[in-house]
Amino acid sequence: MRKRRIARNILLFLIVPLALIGLIYLFVSLYYTDRFYNGTWINGVNFSNKTVAEAKESLKEYKESYMLRILEPDGDQEVISGSDIDYAAAFDRVDEIKAGQGIWGWIGAFADVNFYTVDSTITYDEEKLENAVNDLKCVSGSNLVEPRDAYVEFTEDGVNLVPEVRGTQVDARKALPLIQEALSEGKTRVILDESCYVAPKVTTQSREIREIMAPVEKIEGTTITYTFGDDEEVLDGSTTKSWICQDENGEITVDTEKVTAYVEELAEKYDTIGGSREFVTTGGATVTVGGGNYGWQIDVAAEAEELAQLLKDGESQTREPVYSATAARRGGNEIGDTYIEISIDDQHMWFYKDGALYTDTNIVTGTVNMGYDTPKGSFKVLNRYTNIVLEGDEADGSRYSSPVDYWIGFYRSGYGIHDASWRGDNQANYGGSIYISNGSHGCVNTPYTWVKKIFDAVELNTPVLIY
Repeated sequence: MRKRRIARNILLFLIVPLALIGLIYLFVSLYYTDRFYNGTWINGVNFSNKTVAEAKESLKEYKESYMLRILEPDGDQEVISGSDIDYAAAFDRVDEIKAGQGIWGWIGAFADVNFYTVDSTITYDEEKLENAVNDLKCVSGSNLVEPRDAYVEFTEDGVNLVPEVRGTQVDARKALPLIQEALSEGKTRVILDESCYVAPKVTTQSREIREIMAPVEKIEGTTITYTFGDDEEVLDGSTTKSWICQDENGEITVDTEKVTAYVEELAEKYDTIGGSREFVTTGGATVTVGGGNYGWQIDVAAEAEELAQLLKDGESQTREPVYSATAARRGGNEIGDTYIEISIDDQHMWFYKDGALYTDTNIVTGTVNMGYDTPKGSFKVLNRYTNIVLEGDEADGSRYSSPVDYWIGFYRSGYGIHDASWRGDNQANYGGSIYISNGSHGCVNTPYTWVKKIFDAVELNTPVLIY
């Protein structure tokens, strides 16, 4: 009996503590039914012995506290509050972490540390977000600078390319995706870049602008260098930029009036036709010969047309202008070494070819007493004809008709050097004072033999100097 009682007491001593320990372990395990084990870290926060609800509450970013800052490139910023868009962040995987721990392994957790990372699920009211974006000052503020298109301005001073202005107005449709992305990622700020702003429709690189500026730049980049003997005139974009314009069809061209005016300035500066020039006569005297049709003369209309086309084609070049009249050379008296010299007082004519006297002869010029004076000046050979009939009016009103074999015209249509069969071919029948009362109608009567020699050797544009 006694032995039985002792055995029962020993058994009771063992079972009761074990049962007590078991009950304690059970109660602690039940404690961890909805709590995390010791050493549980989630997203960098220690949630040891915290309930799942407490962990969710700690991780959750409430709409009342969340703010998204909208930063602009110039440093301005605005805020969208979470409360304005019903913003919330839920961490649903917290339950999964607890489920994975169970309730019975809590005792081992005191000797270990476990780190977890969970993603949040972001929610917000999309309509309220759109309204909030549209209400931003950078989208609909009263002091915004609207974008302006680039354009080309034609002025009297030249063509100006006015660049576009991007302005300060944000395009809500472009900014919204960036803001949505920031919200979804739980960011607290988003930086708007240039692509978010309302852009001008036309920029300096737009096709319609380039279609205008390409020919403009071609014209401005063209350089025409005119040569006038040792002198030159350079025409470049500094001048031509003010000539550029658009025609009635919108095509880029140059103002023909301004082009013509420029060529006229060249003509005024460099034309020598009809001007006075000094000339050393055969007798050694220096005379001034003025007037006539000899010298340089720019064909203004033809040169203006060519110049306008060169500018439009962008053809830079060195050139001489189109001339309607030319001389033997530029500079000095411009006569050169081949010319015809006629002295009214001496009634004599000399023909020099390549610097050497080719022939000379007595002549008879216009009848002074009848007012048929031969014109004085610098002329040139305009034409050469054989076997023609000279016709005109006499002083008394009658008509004359004189056939000649050789005609060298030098001024207008009625003045020339020609043979005079009615005077014969003898030098004695020419020269002296015959011209005073029995001269020509203004032409230069020349003995047949000598006029033929000159005719056969002279070329068009040869200077004819009469003094």
